[in-house]
Order: sequence, then structure tokens, then C-alpha cells
Amino acid sequence: MIGSIYLFGYGKFGSSIAASLREQRIPLKIVISNSANKELADSDKVEVELINIESDRSLMDLNIPPQTTIICALDSKSENLFLALSLRDIYKTNYIVALSDSIHLNDKLKIAGVDRIIDAYAISSNMINSILKKPIATKFLQGFINKSHDYIFKEIIITKDSTLNGKLLEDIDFRAYNIIFIGMVDKEKGDNFIFKSLGVSHKIDSSDVLICIGELKNLEKFIEDTRSL
Repeated sequence: MIGSIYLFGYGKFGSSIAASLREQRIPLKIVISNSANKELADSDKVEVELINIESDRSLMDLNIPPQTTIICALDSKSENLFLALSLRDIYKTNYIVALSDSIHLNDKLKIAGVDRIIDAYAISSNMINSILKKPIATKFLQGFINKSHDYIFKEIIITKDSTLNGKLLEDIDFRAYNIIFIGMVDKEKGDNFIFKSLGVSHKIDSSDVLICIGELKNLEKFIEDTRSL
């Protein structure tokens, strides 16, 4: 049973996460830090509280109960990190989840004392299995990926003339295109989906299918550059 949640941020990511959590009828309090987020929330008819997140006093005045989960989902990386640091210092026993999109930010969030980091660029079978055992993080991830109009799943079929044909997965720089490799279907082994596993190498062959997540323009650029259809 998922308890109540304090969600910080109602921008590109926060609004999507909020929509997913609200669909699950999870008790949710949304805190924002700027007028742009307030306008978006008002247009969505969502109740939010506008505070100065740079003020420890403002954060303390929220009086977040110890059993409440906190999600840091500000669009700004630096603000999200600063928020996580401040919240951990004030709310020492709360479970804090934070969104990250880089290894460097992961390290900083860990130092900040975040309990759970959702790293969009390091989704592996191990991570997904771990997330699925944690309902709160699952809903968070669903909101980030499934509810955002900017991010889609894409099946990329490897053709014979693709530059990826014959390459090892570990040699492909998906990050350079700001897309996330989730897994693949190896036609030689059947039609079963194989999650990405860290430390496991795989050679890509013609007719294999790569499953990726990202913004449409970035996925299309990746496909164009690799001449995959």
C-alpha cells in the first residue's frame, strides 16, 4: 500500500508524475517554486503550494510527516540537487526519491542522501526488477515515461545495411543522442524481449529489434544516422 507523497515540481517531469500518481488515487501534495509551474497547475486544475525552495524555513514550515515519501522532480538539475540536500538535512527519516539524467548527478544525489535515484540513462534489467518491487518508484517511472508527451517508446529494426549490424551493444553510444536503450528482441533466439543487463555483451544482427525511449526528434536522428528503419 503506497502512502502519501510530497511531490516537488510541476514542470515537464513533475506534472507527468503527478498525473500518474493521481490516477492511482495516492494522497499527494504538490509543492512548486515558480509562477510558470503555478500557471500550468492552474490550467490543469491542480492544487499546488508555491514556496521559496531556497529557504530552509519555508521547507520546514511544510511539516512533512516522517512516513511521507518525498519526490524531487524539478526540471532544473542544480535546483533539484539543492532541494534534495536541503530536504535531507531537514527531514532526516523521510524516504526521498529524485529524478536524475546523468551519472554525475547520480553521484551528487547519493552524497546528498537520496534514498532512491531514478536514472533515465542506466535502466537495466536489475534496476527494473528493483523498481518493480518498490511501488512508489514504479509509479514515479510510469509518470515520467508513459505520461509525458515528449517521450515515446520506439522499436528500431536492424537492417542488413545498418551501421549497427555486427556491432556490440556496449559500443553504441545511446547517450550521445539523449535516448535510453531498454532492451531488444534477438531474432536468433526467438521473439522474447531481453532487458538490457549491465556487464552482458551482445552482438547486434540483422532483423534484431532495439527498444528505446526518448524524444521523437532524437530517436529519428539516431535512426537516420544508423540507417535503420
